[in-house]
Amino acid sequence: MDSRSRKSANRKTAEQAIRFLDAHMLDPIPSNYSFAYLYLTGINSTLRKTVDVITCDGVRLTQQDVDDLMDSTAVSAASLNDEQDARLRHQALAFAELSNAMLHETGAFNRDLTQGVEDISAGADMLTILRAMVARTAEVERKLAETTRETERLRLDLEAAQDDATRDALTNLPNRRAVDREMQTLLTKGARITVAFCDVDHFKAINDRFGHAVGDRVLKAVAETLQEILHPHIVARFGGEEFVALLGDVDGETAFALVEKAREAIASRNFRVRDTDEFIGQITFSAGVSSTLDDPSEALREADHSLYEAKNSGRNRTVYKADGMRAAA
Repeated sequence: MDSRSRKSANRKTAEQAIRFLDAHMLDPIPSNYSFAYLYLTGINSTLRKTVDVITCDGVRLTQQDVDDLMDSTAVSAASLNDEQDARLRHQALAFAELSNAMLHETGAFNRDLTQGVEDISAGADMLTILRAMVARTAEVERKLAETTRETERLRLDLEAAQDDATRDALTNLPNRRAVDREMQTLLTKGARITVAFCDVDHFKAINDRFGHAVGDRVLKAVAETLQEILHPHIVARFGGEEFVALLGDVDGETAFALVEKAREAIASRNFRVRDTDEFIGQITFSAGVSSTLDDPSEALREADHSLYEAKNSGRNRTVYKADGMRAAA
């Protein structure tokens, strides 16, 4: 998207934000405008879905609703990132301390060897000096072995911390941070970026009726199916009941067909509550697909817009925009 097109899109979003605030009788103050911008652009998918739930029956948002939503989304994101960053910083500092300790030990050993050679040259008993040097060498070898073991433990801990920072705890899929990183890698390579947003239909109703434990198992089942059918492409949990697939250098039509295959596979399954064998009903998802060569954020926005078009046109379908036309199934 060139600068003129981007400016036009930003102006359009600004106009939509004002209309959004007017519709909910909210004052056009900066914090409310930011809230409207986050909702309209879909940058914060959790906030967008929460607002849709609150307003689904024509209910207006209150200022308290806006303040609470902005506080909760900001705190949850900040606390998670702070915890992960603190763990990574701790591992890095531990590595640095270990390296400094080994450097100090190596320097002391070299000084002891030099002193031993000087003592022998000065006429000291060679056997006594050699015994002391052998003992000192054994001590250094022991400490070196300990350091090697500790370094390996820290390396494994650091790898685990880095992996946790980019992985969803419930489904064990990559998370949004991993998606952002991979999209930048694809952009650097100059590869096509094809994205699919998949959102489980009526998920709140599942949680309300059967409980969050059942809802979690549904999310895991959807995650497994998406991962199996879209392999070897990256499938990540973007938040809540929303998943995103990065299909790398795959063209949009091929991606559309793959997502449709996954959607049909999930819709064909019979889900039951594990503990009671109660029939849950058909589980479906809606999806939006987008493909681009130059702007990852635009691909995400377009896929998100296509997802909401799929939702608004009946759910349990995939929408893909190609050459100004939309394909849907």
